[in-house]
Amino acid sequence: MNRLAQLLEGRVRLGLVAGALMWVIWAIGSILGPGNLDLNKQVIGTDHSAFHTAAVLIAEGRGDVLFRYPELAEFQARQEGIVGKPGFLDPYRNPPFYALLYLPTAKLPYLGSYGIWAVIGLIGLVAGLALVHGRDIRLPLAWALSFYPAFAAVSFGQNTLLSFAAFGLVYRCLVNCHRFLAGLSAGLLLYKPQLLLGLGVWWLLAARRQWPCLLGLFVAGLFFAGLSAAVVPDESRDWVRNLPEIGRYDAFDFFNLHNPRGFGALLFGNKLVGNWLGLAGLVLAVLWLGRFWRRHGQDDRLMFAAAVFATLWGSPHTMTYEWTLAVLSAVILWDSRPELRKLWVPLFAIAWTVLFISTPLTKGQLDVVGMAVQVSVPVLAFVVLRAEQALRQ
Repeated sequence: MNRLAQLLEGRVRLGLVAGALMWVIWAIGSILGPGNLDLNKQVIGTDHSAFHTAAVLIAEGRGDVLFRYPELAEFQARQEGIVGKPGFLDPYRNPPFYALLYLPTAKLPYLGSYGIWAVIGLIGLVAGLALVHGRDIRLPLAWALSFYPAFAAVSFGQNTLLSFAAFGLVYRCLVNCHRFLAGLSAGLLLYKPQLLLGLGVWWLLAARRQWPCLLGLFVAGLFFAGLSAAVVPDESRDWVRNLPEIGRYDAFDFFNLHNPRGFGALLFGNKLVGNWLGLAGLVLAVLWLGRFWRRHGQDDRLMFAAAVFATLWGSPHTMTYEWTLAVLSAVILWDSRPELRKLWVPLFAIAWTVLFISTPLTKGQLDVVGMAVQVSVPVLAFVVLRAEQALRQ
């Protein structure tokens, strides 16, 4: 690591240049593309179309078609008309209360809605960094924007940066010893329940100390359940009834999946094998977090950073953009353990690089040989285990 740190000295900011080029190339391709498509004929902000279409259907009184899995014919027909691409389908799978957020932009043209939510997401990125790091976020913000997962969150039209802000709020409440408020804040993540994995396991392990967090999360859950029952009752019943089908949906690009489930499915060309490896990864993540808690359980900062990684590793649906949350862990380690910065630099550089190249590298392998090694998964495991080893010294 020392040799790598020496090699990187004075060169790390080349990553900022690479990140800037990534944004410029994407912007040019989006601007020059026809209609709602980019130059590659892909829908701009693809995943935003699911949220926008869901809001449009609810506004039109057609929320009953949101969760008619597995066909989704009526949902697809409406989505095709919105984005202008025949045969396109990106289904909505979040709880129906989440779609209510998009009602204010439901009557806008698709790109107008996407643009507004992209800006909201970037505001969430800034807010999350400020909550974790403090006011002067210029350098961490520059690195976050150059990080491929953060770029993917915006360019894919995903909502990860909203999660980023919610995690930042949870962290700020925890370090200020407002545990009930931390639990309430974590409730904002219920639109993607899998993101609560690490926090939930940690708070259960430390229930004697962290029970106010669990209580706050329970209260938030009651609130959103009541909101759903009051505002979108039929859609909520449909979502619960069809949850097994929604959970089994796997018609997405596995080369964007950076966790043990994706690793196994891509390596063996078998999604069932991937599911079993994903389950093993979940168990390992929980066991690892339990071990980390026994050693660092009194330090909420380190536990939060570890809980974020356990979530990313153990969740069955950790797509490229979700790894934006790793920025929170990196900033926390940088700020809370400044004496280890000579190690953090090469470890962060490895993580930054592997997440920059792993998705296109994996897609290339699939195109050529039909199978792939998602190199990010073992490399990120190494980075975290090496960081944990340093924290024990």
